Amino acid sequence: MGFRKSAALVMASVALATGALADPAWSAPAGGSDNAQATVEGVDGVPARGDGGDCAYGRLCLYTQPNFKGTRFDLYVCGDYRLAQWNGYGSAWNNQTVGTVAAFKNSTFTVIGSIPGREVNGTIHGYSSYNFSPVWYAYNC
Repeated sequence: MGFRKSAALVMASVALATGALADPAWSAPAGGSDNAQATVEGVDGVPARGDGGDCAYGRLCLYTQPNFKGTRFDLYVCGDYRLAQWNGYGSAWNNQTVGTVAAFKNSTFTVIGSIPGREVNGTIHGYSSYNFSPVWYAYNC
């Protein structure tokens, strides 16, 4: 058995032992280094306008590309949304009700990032460029 095959077997054994092999359709790091195949479970994506102004009041909007471009996913029913194939930088806009903080979680539901809620004066918060690679869930309530 050659070195490469031995190394591959060792890596596969470690992955199995640590549980690193998850359902590939829902593992955040799987795939390329962009969000071309990105989905949000239970939410249909729509083409983004490209300026963030298309995120309706009461929603957390996730975009597959930086600067609020690509495909937009509107999250408005309170809950954890499962993300698939988010393998690079996108953007997010939190246009929810005053004070509602949005959270990004990893595979163990640990919060790894957040966006402050809308302010009383109408200020809306978001990220024009956010690395979604480690994000498995978006929580919008």
